[in-house]
Amino acid sequence: MTAANSSRSLVHYCVVVVNVFLVGAALCAASLVFYASQQASAINRVALGDSLTDVSDTQGQRVMNILLVGSDSSANLDPDDPIQLGRQGQRLGDVIIIAHLDERTGDLALLSLPRDLWVEIPELGRSHRINKAFEAGGPQMLIETIEANFDIPINHYVNVDFAGFQGLVEAVGTVSINFDAPARDWNTNVEPARTQTGFQMLNQGCQALTPDQALAYVRSRYYQTLGDDGVWRSDPTSDLGRIRRQQDFLRQLMKRSIDLGARNPVVLNRLITAGLDNVIVDGAFRPALVKDLATSYGSFEPDSLQTYSLPVRAANVGGREVLLPTETSAGPVIALFRGDGFDSPSTIDLRLLTPNQQSEDPGLKSLQDQGFNVTDSAAKTVDFGGTRYIVRHGPDGSAAAQVVASYLPGAQLVPVTNLEGRTIQVASASDYLAVSAVAPSTTSTTAQQTVATAPAVTVKQASAGEVASVEFDSTQCS
Repeated sequence: MTAANSSRSLVHYCVVVVNVFLVGAALCAASLVFYASQQASAINRVALGDSLTDVSDTQGQRVMNILLVGSDSSANLDPDDPIQLGRQGQRLGDVIIIAHLDERTGDLALLSLPRDLWVEIPELGRSHRINKAFEAGGPQMLIETIEANFDIPINHYVNVDFAGFQGLVEAVGTVSINFDAPARDWNTNVEPARTQTGFQMLNQGCQALTPDQALAYVRSRYYQTLGDDGVWRSDPTSDLGRIRRQQDFLRQLMKRSIDLGARNPVVLNRLITAGLDNVIVDGAFRPALVKDLATSYGSFEPDSLQTYSLPVRAANVGGREVLLPTETSAGPVIALFRGDGFDSPSTIDLRLLTPNQQSEDPGLKSLQDQGFNVTDSAAKTVDFGGTRYIVRHGPDGSAAAQVVASYLPGAQLVPVTNLEGRTIQVASASDYLAVSAVAPSTTSTTAQQTVATAPAVTVKQASAGEVASVEFDSTQCS
């Protein structure tokens, strides 16, 4: 491997493998320093002992989970930063992500756990929001809480704070995001109403965010957009909407980092040192492992990254507005991060759309025999666009939809906004032809995949007890 290729693979690894939402600065800086210099001693380490699950030492055969925590610590920011308002340098778990790597297939997925997720915290002997575990007992208590509630093993740990995130954005200069409308962070739940992060973007279209703007943008929970009627409207999804914005932002950051780092030694050097003082890793995360992962994921592309937010529903527990896992939709996603495999039917929640809740199509009836978790759902009409099968998937479900389509020759993939996680809907034209209920097609199709045109931001309003889905798209800035 040439020096240039080695540098590019390192940039691919550090930016892609463990870089979603606020955590990119952490392992990016750590990885490059580990492999390219003798500065490993500069990395802050934490001993987690038995809290971590052992992983195979065989390169190319590892299946592992890395817990990534973006800590809500403002201690290293400028005293005049808007984020400092009302803070004492607290260190809370603002962003919690599990990165799942399977070296055998080269796949990579990330699962975001909303900080308002209501879970049992064994060491406290009571239930609370999940970020309470990090506040009360640090990474050890958070790891044990995740394993107790979801049976997901954690093999390694990485933490970065606000200043570390800003450092990585500074290394690439700016990151461009598309805004469908003017936007701001504005908390109307306090008196007087005010911004929590200082974010404000009054221009529409593709806008280049500075490091300060980027941090404020990805942290905004009280996100509002300006309508054509001049009225500011709040995003009803709060923390889940923020997760979607973070996913979109990091995809753009990944692409820009890889591009600049592969061609510009000056930028590569900045990536090496970005956020170095603001990263903590577990004591077992050693240079040899980082080198192996860099080799395994050297050619990984950002568009192949699978991102998930744990499917949840809104609830009120003892007067607290919290989020609870949606069991049917969350189960398959959790199974994936337990290690069931990216192509395993057990990681997919499959819903059969039929006119009378019972499919007579042999292809659909055989899916249960293949190991899929299948349930039937009635739907009076379905748009088929001239194809035999349609396979619907939500913002996180593209990879799962492709697995289902591999069992159904000629299936068309249809993206929608109201399906969570790896929940997939499937329908057969033959079921509807049998009852003469096929609706006229309103979609255009290619040979392999349905083409859907959507605005940069689409929102499905939530009903009582249901969380709306939001999808952001900055491909116009690519």
